[in-house]
Amino acid sequence: MDFTECIRDRINQDEDLASGIHSLIVFNSYVRGDFVEGVSDLDFFAVLTGDPEEIMPRLTPIVEECTSGIEKVLLDLPWSRLSEIDDPLNKGVTFKFLTIYQDDFLENHVVVYGKGIKDVLPRYDMNELFRWRAERLLNSPERFKDNPKMLRISAGEAIRLMALMNGAKSIGKGDIRATLEAIGDEEALEIFEAYLDGRNLERSNEYWVEFITSRVSKYLEG
Repeated sequence: MDFTECIRDRINQDEDLASGIHSLIVFNSYVRGDFVEGVSDLDFFAVLTGDPEEIMPRLTPIVEECTSGIEKVLLDLPWSRLSEIDDPLNKGVTFKFLTIYQDDFLENHVVVYGKGIKDVLPRYDMNELFRWRAERLLNSPERFKDNPKMLRISAGEAIRLMALMNGAKSIGKGDIRATLEAIGDEEALEIFEAYLDGRNLERSNEYWVEFITSRVSKYLEG
């Protein structure tokens, strides 16, 4: 990861910035090894001990500049205070990678700057997390009924959840595809393959609503 030294050097040049960062982590597909240039996001997570309003406007351009050579759809840089991540569900920090996808996060992350957070994160009951995530997804069609982009994203999240509930070993692209093939959900597989190819399937909002509702309701009813 050529960008790690660049980020460390730039942060260390600003003593006030460095003192307010507990950890800067890169995770997800770039670490897992299934990052697709031009299709995947590049995911970072900042854990802060200082004032976010002071730190993030200075940290974000550093990460952007140091990763400018990587072709990505989005540079995602969410943040949280260190005091919040010991119980993210109950403290309102409901990032997927700290909750339902925590196992994948722990296995596929690199600390770019500062200290790790593995010993800080709590462990939740997976069945409770599945139900929590399913209920949130079931509400997404109403929230995003006039937003086709967010409906497509919610459909993708429903596919991930469905694969995990049916035994996927991880949220890696290969594991998701293999699980969809094993359970024979050709419609979900078509949507997932289109994502991997960088294509947006032209479907109506009603289609996405029905797809999300049918897949998630099936789990909740079970």
